[in-house]
Amino acid sequence: MNFDRLQTFRLVVQLGSFSRAAEELFLSQPAVSLQIRHLEKELGVVLLERGVNRAKPTGAGEAVLRFSEHVLESRSDLLRELASLQSGSSLVTIGCSPSSARQVIPHLMGELQRIAPHIQLRVTTLPPDEASARLLKGEFDFTLTTDAFISDRLAAEPFSVARLYVVAAPSHPLARKGRATPEELAAYPFALLPSPWTAQRRFREWAANQGVEINVMMELSTYDGLKESARKGLALALIAESNIMREVERGDLVIVNTVGLPLEYTIYLAHRTGKLSPALSIVKTAALNSRLNRAISRRATHADVVREPSLTLS
Repeated sequence: MNFDRLQTFRLVVQLGSFSRAAEELFLSQPAVSLQIRHLEKELGVVLLERGVNRAKPTGAGEAVLRFSEHVLESRSDLLRELASLQSGSSLVTIGCSPSSARQVIPHLMGELQRIAPHIQLRVTTLPPDEASARLLKGEFDFTLTTDAFISDRLAAEPFSVARLYVVAAPSHPLARKGRATPEELAAYPFALLPSPWTAQRRFREWAANQGVEINVMMELSTYDGLKESARKGLALALIAESNIMREVERGDLVIVNTVGLPLEYTIYLAHRTGKLSPALSIVKTAALNSRLNRAISRRATHADVVREPSLTLS
């Protein structure tokens, strides 16, 4: 039996809606409907009464719902136990973006080594919609995500602050100028992350607030690709602070300052609602404790950077 179909069925029943379940899983509504039809065909029963306002389980659907709740939880426990046996330690899984992995995971690992060295972290980098969907399915224990991907079935704590800067090649006219107006920025092409990453949406909102329209020449799904486009002078790029500081310090990239930048938004530590296991509680405590270390580290780094005129971040 397909676990994804069971998970989708359970979510449709919990939310009473195909469309809401599709939003939670970051799928299209036809994709959710197709999964339910496949499950019904496999079992040879009708699972849902398709009403105008709410999808309700049939008698057979109630039985499958009880089964799904047991088997999906057992599957999650089994996978975690097998991984722990294989590694010889308690395994905790986290899904996050590459920039979060670079910026905050090392601090978390340092705190865990201090208070719980028996716990092993497995970090997977992927887009935020996929991370949240896999968290809801029980494939991850935690995600680091933005408010755009937090479900009412997830508990979330503010964990970090992301800062996005516009960068350019040192030879770019705006790099030589140092500070630009929004109109000057909008006159040049940009390379940005695509959807479902939220950077482009946030940048377009900034542009609208400034009364300008940005020209997106290309979309690239990695910061490495964006940095290379900027370094070669092909476009300006909007990149997270943690991914550009080395290049800025070396002089490979230059931050272009303007009103309203950098863009700042909160990163949350999210997990499924309900009681956490002892290992997960330890990791959550370590993660929240590591916020202070990151704040101190960032203030020191920021102070070092702003002493160099060509790297001013204000």
